[in-house]
This record gives sequence, C-alpha cells and structure tokens, in this order.
Amino acid sequence: MHNNIKTKISLFICLIICFTWHAAAQISAEIPIADYIFETIEVPGVDFLEVAASNDFGDYAGNTRSSDGEKTIGFTLIDGVFKTYDFPGALKTNFYALDNAGKAAGHYKGTDGLYHGVIMEDGELTQYDFPDAVQTFIFGISDETGALSGNIVDESGVTRAFSGELTITFPGAVKTYGDFVNAAGVVVGSYVDADGMPHGFMRNPDGSFITIDIPATPELRFLFVNAINDVGVIVFRAMAVDDIQRSYILLPGGTFQELRVPDSVNTVVRNINQDGSIIGYYDLTDDRRLGFVGRPKMQPNGGDFGSIFSMHLSKGLNMLSVPLKPTVHMTARSLALKTGATAVIALDAAKQNFIGWTPNAPNDGFPIEGAKGYIVNLPKARDIVFTGTGWTNQMQVATAPSTITPLTRGIVQETWAFVVSGQLEGKQKFEGYQITVRNLRTNNVMVAEVRDNYFAAATADLTYRSVVQVGDTLELSVIDTNGNIASEKFNFKVTPASLTNAVLSVNLNGIGTPKRNLLLQNYPNPFNPETWIPYHLSDAGPVSISIYDTTGGLVRTLSLGFQSAGFYHSRGQAAYWDGRNALGERVASGVYFYQLTTRSFQQIRRMIILK
Repeated sequence: MHNNIKTKISLFICLIICFTWHAAAQISAEIPIADYIFETIEVPGVDFLEVAASNDFGDYAGNTRSSDGEKTIGFTLIDGVFKTYDFPGALKTNFYALDNAGKAAGHYKGTDGLYHGVIMEDGELTQYDFPDAVQTFIFGISDETGALSGNIVDESGVTRAFSGELTITFPGAVKTYGDFVNAAGVVVGSYVDADGMPHGFMRNPDGSFITIDIPATPELRFLFVNAINDVGVIVFRAMAVDDIQRSYILLPGGTFQELRVPDSVNTVVRNINQDGSIIGYYDLTDDRRLGFVGRPKMQPNGGDFGSIFSMHLSKGLNMLSVPLKPTVHMTARSLALKTGATAVIALDAAKQNFIGWTPNAPNDGFPIEGAKGYIVNLPKARDIVFTGTGWTNQMQVATAPSTITPLTRGIVQETWAFVVSGQLEGKQKFEGYQITVRNLRTNNVMVAEVRDNYFAAATADLTYRSVVQVGDTLELSVIDTNGNIASEKFNFKVTPASLTNAVLSVNLNGIGTPKRNLLLQNYPNPFNPETWIPYHLSDAGPVSISIYDTTGGLVRTLSLGFQSAGFYHSRGQAAYWDGRNALGERVASGVYFYQLTTRSFQQIRRMIILK
C-alpha cells in the first residue's frame, strides 16, 4: 500500500440534532450533540483507516491494516499521497501525531511485548525511548518546540505522563497518561485515582492541575483527554459501563457537547484544529472504519472558540500581517511552522534594512508583532487559520492578512524578495561576524549578522520589482567583529530551485584561514607618504616584506615576525610602510616593488610613490 494513492474525500453534509440513544448506561442524556458538518476521509481499497492526527495543512496520520490484514501499521496521507509504515520486527506500529513539517510519531510494540516511541521523518523510522523509561508511548508533537508528548512506564511499573523533558504525575494518581501540549504549554491527559476511577486533566505551565469530568458521570471504564488547541478547546472520549465509546468537546466556558458522526456505530475524536474542526474516525455497521474531518456548522467567531481569522496564502511570495495576537509570543519560526514557509522576511525599521529567517536556523528568529508586515514564501497554496485576541498598544490596528504574488511566466526566473542563508563552518564561534552579499549584476547589497554560526541576509522590493533572477552571481564576504576580512570571497549562482524557495542556502568553510598564501595590492596606490600592504597566510610562520627600487636595489625590509595563518587586510593588520628607506630617509617618487617572503612562499607586486 505504498502507492501514490490520491485521497478520495467524499463529503456528506448533515444537520446533527439532539436525541437520546437508548443505551443500558447512558453517560448523560442532557449533553447536547454538537452541530458539525463531517467529511469522510477515504483511501480507495482501504477499509480500515484510523485517522488519529492532522496538521494545519490538511495532512493526516494514523493507523491502518497491513496488506495481509494481520497487524496494525501506521500511515500518512500528505498532499494526497497515502503511505504506510511498519517498524522492522514490530508486532504493530501506531501513529498518533503529525506536525506541519510532515513528521509523524507514535509507538510500536516489540516482540518482547514492550512499547517504544517511533518517529517518522523524511520517510525514515527511528526509535525514541524516553530517558530511563522501560516503555514509551508518543501521542503528540509540538509545532512550536518540536517537543514530544505521551506517557512512559518506569522500571517499577509506574505510568507517568511526559512532555518534552518534563515528567508529570497527577497528585495522588495511580496512573497518569499524557497526550498533547498546546502552544501555551498546557498539557492535557488522563489519570486514574486511588479508587480506580478515570479522569481527565489539564496541567498549566505553572504546574497547577485542573480535573476534567463529565457532568452526572456514571461508572466509567475509561476517560481519555486527547487534545487541546491554542484557545483552550478540548476533545476527549469516554466509555461508561454497558455503553459505547463516545467523544466530547469541552469549550473554555465549561460547555460539554457530544461529537457524533450520523449513522456511525461509534465516533472517536483524536484531534482538534485551531478553527475548531475535529479529526478522528468512525465505525459503520458493515465493520468498515473510516476517517473524518468535522467542521462547526456555524464558523465560530469569538465566544468559546476565541477569535478566529481565516485566510488564503498563494504559492510563492505573500505579504501579510498577523491579525490577532496569538496565545503565546509568536516568532519567525512559529510563523513559518504555521504557514509552511520556506523563508520569513521582516523590515528592521531602526536600521532600514530587511532581515530574514529560514527553517534551518538554530534560533527562533525575530518576534512577530501586530501592525507590521511580513513576507513569507510558500511552496504551495494553503488556507491558514489565526486564533487569538485583538492587538493592544499598537501604533495602528493590524491589517488583515493579504497575499500578493508577482506575475510569473512559466518557470520562475526572478523574484521580488530573497534570502541568502547559511552556516559558518568551523570549531570556533563566529558570533557577531558580518556577512555581506553583493549581487554582481545589480550591485545590490544585503547584510546580516551571524548568530549561532547562522546568518540570513534578505532583500525585497515592496513595489514587487525583481531583486534577483536566475543566473545572478552573489558574492559573499565575511567580516569579523573588529571589521577585518575573515575569509576568501565566496561566489554562488542563483538557480531556479532557489528562486522557487526564495532562499539560497550555502555553507561557508575555511573562515579565518585562507586557502593559499597571497600578496595583495597595496593601498592607497599611488601613495604619499605612507601605504599599507595586505596579504593572506595559509600557514603560520615568520613573515617579511622587502621593498626594491627599479634597479633591484633593496630599499627597506619590513620584518613582521611570526604571524598566524589569516587575512591581513585592515590598517591594523596589514604591513605598513612609511615611504622611508633603511636609513630613515624619504625615498624619491617613482616605481617600487615589494616582495612577501615566508618559509615556503614568495610573491612580488608593484607600487608607485607620487610627490
């Protein structure tokens, strides 16, 4: 089933009305049925599709059956392509999490009966075991931090929740299960108390807990809290004795609603998105299990779902401003994760130049603020949902997001915004170094400061005129914190692929060490009465510069002593000659020659004195 199968999504729309199921032990006849429109997620030829996770871009992950029907294996449904995954030697493999980068996670059961975490990234499965845990169960991935969430079993058999590196035990609980963490750092999960009763919980970032129970709860077999979105809407499922499994939504105002796909035997909700839509699966009477997306029939705006703003971003470059203040502080990284951007560009108003950020950065980049515009480049068109509250204390109200893309003719040959990003390779830290990028065709210059050995130089034209085109040569120079040249110049060509991503990614090697010895032209030249002589040393050693007249007579020797390998360009580093001979007399106007001498290298150049 690893074929490129296009998703078949059959849409059935139904008005869900409140009614009471006649079950032997109803959880609560007073809980209303939520008013949702459901879309079935189907893959042709697949009758068992447990959709357990989704990301912001309409991709899915979950569980299905192996081709022989003998065991459960994980699947992803990304960009309409269905793929299955089975950890080698596993009795079964389950996926329960999917992030915006397409990374899935879950756990597998080994032949020893123990469970281990499993992560799928770029099509490859790797095992993840929480430190010192005997068993690891993964149920969530944070888009903001990449942190995994779930629960573990230690050597003594105690079950605890985890999120990132944090372990969580509900006070007095016999078992604590973790499931998901939202952008604000609120962890949701479930616990079993000393009497054996199941409950849900929320753990706030300050360490406090809130218990989640269903009103008028009869005896429960289980209650599992599965997800919480950034505005605090929770989905969970529970099963009472002598009843079917049921799913619920809990709004921040305390309102409970049951979630039910019409004509299904039972409905299992596993995830909730920022716009209030829900993800899960349901069973039919013919034993088929299918996935679904459920959307509120009335698009929530304010109230229990919080403020919501939906927008469409086009493929390529888009200009936007964030319309709502997010629940937690947003950065270039979180904006890129939310939109799937290959690059984020902002205007530094203080310096009046553009700054860039790319997803391979080791940091989170610049803050995202209200009433400011940002440029994002998307590999494909996407619908994005922003949640939060109104911006306050802003110079102006943040404008609604807008998308602007330049007209293109076939393959993209030019662009109006561009980032050159990369890493400075080496053992040392290059913090504070400056990268200068010059387009040799246009002479346009981009500048960026190195942070954590990473840089992102950006340029843009807000009138949407071309700043870079295919075939341009970009020349990169590195300057250290003292203003000295720290590398050879690097030249890179702009390709169609880099224009598509609006990013040219590079690695700069050999910083601080020239590839070869080199004597450069003195400056100024002609000169009177003094000049500086720059040079490169690829190896450390004694260095001298000898000056000769046109007859070959030695005028002066500048003994520079033992020099480390490096670039000697600036006036503080280059060799200095004051235009005098060995006796201290000023030499006459004319042509002179200067020679750099090391243990293994000599080179001569010409200079002129004019008086």
